[in-house]
Amino acid sequence: MKPLSESLMDLAAQVKRFEESSTAAREQNRAALQARRKEVEATFEREGSEFEKTTAELRDVAQKWWSDTREAIEHQIVVMRTDFEKWQADIKAERAAGTTEHAEDGQTAEPAAKS
Repeated sequence: MKPLSESLMDLAAQVKRFEESSTAAREQNRAALQARRKEVEATFEREGSEFEKTTAELRDVAQKWWSDTREAIEHQIVVMRTDFEKWQADIKAERAAGTTEHAEDGQTAEPAAKS
């Protein structure tokens, strides 16, 4: 059997190896974690830039669509107003022509009086 002092020296050596191994593993993990953090930050920045670019493009497309839609609706309203005004003018012309024809025939728009 080993003397107690020698066993304690062996135990101290093992503890020292565990401490060194633990320190090395901690440093290795810290380096890996820092490298991963840099990757994540770079990815986040790249994705953020792409997101901003995409949203700007979509905003431009939406604004163009809205502008085109509004112009098309406004054009349709102008066409409808023009058609309505023409229709009203035609009705007025027909009414004017109708009263003129009645006047030429000697007829009046008033009902005949009963005797």
